[in-house]
Amino acid sequence: MHKLKLGFTLIELMVVVAIIGILSVMAVPTYQNRVIRTQIQEAMGLADSIKQSITEAYKEHKSFPANNLTAGVPEPKYLIGNFVTSIQVQEGAIHITLGNKINANAANKILTIRPATVTNSPDSPISWLCGYSKPVPGMQAVSTNKTNLPRMFLSYKCR
Repeated sequence: MHKLKLGFTLIELMVVVAIIGILSVMAVPTYQNRVIRTQIQEAMGLADSIKQSITEAYKEHKSFPANNLTAGVPEPKYLIGNFVTSIQVQEGAIHITLGNKINANAANKILTIRPATVTNSPDSPISWLCGYSKPVPGMQAVSTNKTNLPRMFLSYKCR
């Protein structure tokens, strides 16, 4: 008579555990990067009203505001959020310092959002560049880019 063998051998179980381990090691960093990108997107939302203030100041004075005061926004230490410790306006650029509840890998890093103007046409609408993004031909970026976040944490439009 022939006996049926049910179940798995120890080696088969070890192979399955090893495969699950490899898959989880690959998935965790990807998930973490996605969480950080989401946190940064939320932080960028705080800059929307500041972009409006800078645009209005530029239309009125034909130059970009030098700092938060001339942009008509609160001091950097008062522009905070869940993932932001301060927002500083400098020569038209918006420098967002990340912190508070943000993932430790992005803490104390800076993301810059800069205006871009059409070359030789000050009355043309302003575009905005974030992070490492470059202006298109015919436009020039204003101010200094202080972004020091790893590119993998930024959305594709900011890389």
